[in-house]
Amino acid sequence: MGPLQNLKYLGSKFLYLNFDDDRRIFRNTEHWAVAPQPKGILFPEYHDILVNWRTPFVIAALYVLGVVLLNPQQGKVSRVVAADNAAKGARPKKQELSESTPFMTTLVFVHNAILCVYSAWTFHGMFFVWKEALATHTFMDVVCDRDGSFWTSLGYYSYYFYLSKYYEIVDTIIILLKGRRSSLLQTYHHAGAIITMYLGYNYRAQPIWIFTTFNSFVHTIMYAYYAATTVGLKPPGKKYITSMQITQFWTGIVLAVWYDIGSPEGCFPNPGSRFAIRSVLAYVFPLIYLFTSFAKSTYGNKVNKSKKE
Repeated sequence: MGPLQNLKYLGSKFLYLNFDDDRRIFRNTEHWAVAPQPKGILFPEYHDILVNWRTPFVIAALYVLGVVLLNPQQGKVSRVVAADNAAKGARPKKQELSESTPFMTTLVFVHNAILCVYSAWTFHGMFFVWKEALATHTFMDVVCDRDGSFWTSLGYYSYYFYLSKYYEIVDTIIILLKGRRSSLLQTYHHAGAIITMYLGYNYRAQPIWIFTTFNSFVHTIMYAYYAATTVGLKPPGKKYITSMQITQFWTGIVLAVWYDIGSPEGCFPNPGSRFAIRSVLAYVFPLIYLFTSFAKSTYGNKVNKSKKE
């Protein structure tokens, strides 16, 4: 038995992984409904490959492995971070400032602009999905998707939302190219987002509207801010973007818990959807801790100083 066959045997025996079905991760889950291919998506011929359960898990694992191998022991710092530290009165550490060539500056700006435009497109689309759904259904009928009509549009945007998590890996690639370290927050955030958003889409979890709606709104603002700083602008409110991110996580938790334990009978019947949302909850709690720690270390001194004044 070869190494791959050994892994397959161990995964099937101890993790109950299903190597005979591309969409169902675990054995004996035939009753877990999976999402149909959305109508109107680009390159539909690649849909089956991208939603094969091995794809997100393998890419997320390779991403983490790449960060571990390529992360510098002593990372450089950006001029923006150095300026922020100086403004807070922090003692300068012996760290080299990262330089940015015109090509790199253009690359970073275009990358941030793409994600800003994509996020705005998603939020705009979800806004009208909600508007149209509420014009013919009650709010509870929509959030429970009682007749399946909400998923027709939600599945379309959720599919692209899932794919966008692969592209967001470019955030980390840029950091490493500039000689900086990818933090645990950065690495955990991107790897976990790929897997959890896959689960939400694949198992047709209607609560995924929480993330496609709220996260796209926050990312529109966040990537617009990053694009502006790339070209030398200094818009205010960076700490409020972090606060918005943490707020959206807590809001999502409350709504996801309601779906899991408080929604009416028949509102959330698919066991696969329930597994997906519980996986998201398991992922988000450590994420909130990491974001909160980042906020305290980055803005804590400034907040304390303003309170004393």
